Amino acid sequence: MKNNPKNLSHPVDIDLELWRDFQDGLSALIEVPLTLYDESAEVIVESGRVNSVCKRVKLDLKGRSLCNDFYAEVVAEAVSTRQSHIYKCHTNQYLFTVPVLLSCGAVLVIVGGRVYLEGMDGLSSVDGTVKKELFEGVAAFGFSLDTIERMKKGLKSIPKNGILSLPGIVENMAVPFLKGLGKFQEAAVNRRAEAATPVAPVSDLSSDVSGDSGVSDASSEAQRQESKTRTGFRALEEVYKSIAPVLDRELLYKTILDKTTELIGAERGSLMMLDKKKEYLSIKAAKGIDSDLHKGIKVKIGTGISGAIAAKGVPVMVADIEEEVPRHRRVSKYKTGSFLSIPLKLDDRVIGVLNVSDKITGAAFSEDDLSLLLSLANYATIALERGTYYTMSEEFKLISMTDPLTGLFNRRYFRERLFEEVERVKRHSGCFATFVIDIDNFKAFNDTYGHVAGDEMLKSVSRAIRGAVRGMDIVARYGGEEFNVLLPHTTKQESWVIAERIRESVEALNPESTAINELPTISVGIAEFPVDAKSIDELINNADRAMYTAKRMGKNRVVFYER
Repeated sequence: MKNNPKNLSHPVDIDLELWRDFQDGLSALIEVPLTLYDESAEVIVESGRVNSVCKRVKLDLKGRSLCNDFYAEVVAEAVSTRQSHIYKCHTNQYLFTVPVLLSCGAVLVIVGGRVYLEGMDGLSSVDGTVKKELFEGVAAFGFSLDTIERMKKGLKSIPKNGILSLPGIVENMAVPFLKGLGKFQEAAVNRRAEAATPVAPVSDLSSDVSGDSGVSDASSEAQRQESKTRTGFRALEEVYKSIAPVLDRELLYKTILDKTTELIGAERGSLMMLDKKKEYLSIKAAKGIDSDLHKGIKVKIGTGISGAIAAKGVPVMVADIEEEVPRHRRVSKYKTGSFLSIPLKLDDRVIGVLNVSDKITGAAFSEDDLSLLLSLANYATIALERGTYYTMSEEFKLISMTDPLTGLFNRRYFRERLFEEVERVKRHSGCFATFVIDIDNFKAFNDTYGHVAGDEMLKSVSRAIRGAVRGMDIVARYGGEEFNVLLPHTTKQESWVIAERIRESVEALNPESTAINELPTISVGIAEFPVDAKSIDELINNADRAMYTAKRMGKNRVVFYER
């Protein structure tokens, strides 16, 4: 598939379908839109992830003109300087350009970003009310506040230092792939041209007829090489698609190794990662190796083949270890002495090592195998790094929504879920119930037995509540000795059985110490939305009133809110 718009200094001929798949995969991996332009600022492959701000601004005549002029300028600068740049556009979004010089002389430009940056306080620029950057960026177009509110929905922001690293990531991953497509297409064109060259009659040939065989062999070899190259690109594309959606760290290790051995055609392999102190490598995934053998194995940086790869940061390809490294003998369990070891690097920082051995065919690994593996290694490294950030963000998210003492959800998260449940009921009718639970005489217990014993009681009561509710119910520590429970699709009457089960479970608890001779009890107040309240605060207050009624009635009981 060709792209050859007017006024280009060099015609561009690349497989756009292959590139489009790669572009979409890389965009999903780094979580920002990417678009490919030619040197005249014409879009070759549009991003599949255009955000709401860009869509709305381009519908405006003035906005569309500003966008076209802006992209013409940034593409022209990338073509002229042959360097990556970062810009802030008229909507206050940040983007970057990465130029790609093809072997035919044409320059393509990858434009990525169109994102807002997180503020210094760590809050998203589009979270909550309309933030300054977004508002000021689109206010000049005369959009109403309601329109701007709609535009900000679904927008994502990235950390301020994130935009600085993205051009380098795209250069390391996308540029080699795009250049490779250009070389492949150029070779294909040359082969087709050679095939179309007129052949002189046999009677005019002064050489032996056997010369035709050489021409035929060369043509066949070119066809085989073209097919092999295309197959390699397609295989890489399938690998990228498989890796991009995976966020779970352990599954990501396994997926990368499985796809690596499949791509290279190897029977054995291992993925090793550096520890936090960057002193040792440990095996995170293995294929064709007894799992019991590699568990707990650590390789010190600089020792052994993998340790040396991690220390030096350079790949190694060995056709036969016994010939190339005489002091090493091939272990009998390996079929061949050929292997590949590749460092996984982010910029100049090594984070792991990828090893493959025993090619299925029994042959030695080739330069083509090495090239494929290096291309995959760039992609795998970014996926692993993203997986690290994802794991960290999930841990931070869990910390932000849970109570550190009891492990229950905290007040903020509980109110968010209450809001969601209220909105659901408003849209689809229905109802839900909520409990306010308070430990009876907790202050006196704390004064008598101390805060350590008080904390243990809080944890025991938390476990009892969590063990008595349904899987769909949300349990939170609302503050101090007070707990709340959200019961979706449940009336007050239906919730009574669950409330009683909680009360009985707490009453049946045994003291943590023989020095404690008091058993905890709880008072429970129940309110239902929407019959008992029209808002979240009213609902909580009414359940709270019911709980205090239970206290006045003698404690250790369940009471409905009644108007």
